[in-house]
Amino acid sequence: MEEKKAEQEQTPTIEPPISSGSTMPKWIMISAVVVLIVIISSAVAYLIGKNVASNVNSTKNMASPTPTSISQPVTSWKTYTNTKHNYSINYPSDWSVREFPDSKDGASFNPIDKPGYPDKSDAISISVGVKNGDYINDPLEDYAKVAASKEIQDYEKLASIKTITTTSGMVGYETTWMVQPFLGRGSGLSESLPITYFELPGNKAVLMRINLDKEENLSIYEDMLKTIQIVTPTVDEEALVITAVREAIIAKSSSIVESLDVTVSQIDGNYAKGSVSDQGGGGMWFAAKADDGTWKLVWDGNGVILCSDLTLYPDFPTSMIPGCYDESTQDTVTR
Repeated sequence: MEEKKAEQEQTPTIEPPISSGSTMPKWIMISAVVVLIVIISSAVAYLIGKNVASNVNSTKNMASPTPTSISQPVTSWKTYTNTKHNYSINYPSDWSVREFPDSKDGASFNPIDKPGYPDKSDAISISVGVKNGDYINDPLEDYAKVAASKEIQDYEKLASIKTITTTSGMVGYETTWMVQPFLGRGSGLSESLPITYFELPGNKAVLMRINLDKEENLSIYEDMLKTIQIVTPTVDEEALVITAVREAIIAKSSSIVESLDVTVSQIDGNYAKGSVSDQGGGGMWFAAKADDGTWKLVWDGNGVILCSDLTLYPDFPTSMIPGCYDESTQDTVTR
């Protein structure tokens, strides 16, 4: 017993190793691991979210691409010419034009794929009409500042005005107006779409008005305004001469309109000649243009031309009438 007890007393006790100063405490290591996990998780979530958002945006763009508007050069546009008031305006080649059938004062314009009258309102329209009677002699700019308020119901007052100069040098005024709600629907005034005014040369009593009725076409409206110009009327002088000669011959004879055939062989400035025939025979005629622009019958028939017939037309070209018969001398005179 004593020997065994002695052995037990001599067996050394095993102590846990003492931590050196370079080893981190256990709680710090756990905290570091937790922070690292949070950082990694956040990064993974960010990358996944970014990838999902990118896929969503890509799908969205494929489903409904943003429309792009391709504007045509104004030089390739078509031209509407109003022969009643002698003006013209250009419009896009992929638009349609409809001249007002009754008044012939103007026309409406619409994209071909979005027709206007009679199913929907027109996109842009142009017309010529009289000024308000109290303002006939006012300068265009002054009248433009009150025009719509005098001409259109519920247009209260001018909202904006700016000068428009066309490529041909015409000057007009583009206006917008504060307008009452239609039929009392809603409250407060709202600003209208533009109305632009131009004067026609030589007539202060009438105005050209260009209306925008669809806001989506504002840029086209602005471009169209710049193309407006006054055009020189194309006169068919031959048709005018024929009409004047026919009416004059019918008035002085028993010829029937349907059987009277008038042709023109030459027009030289303000003078013309030709032939005429009906069921009873035919002959020559000569005509001259008066100061008011109308054609007058000078002579017609088959005999000699009397010099007295040319008294009012001393400048009638000798190439057309080289000579005439002088009744006082009873002789043919070379002109």
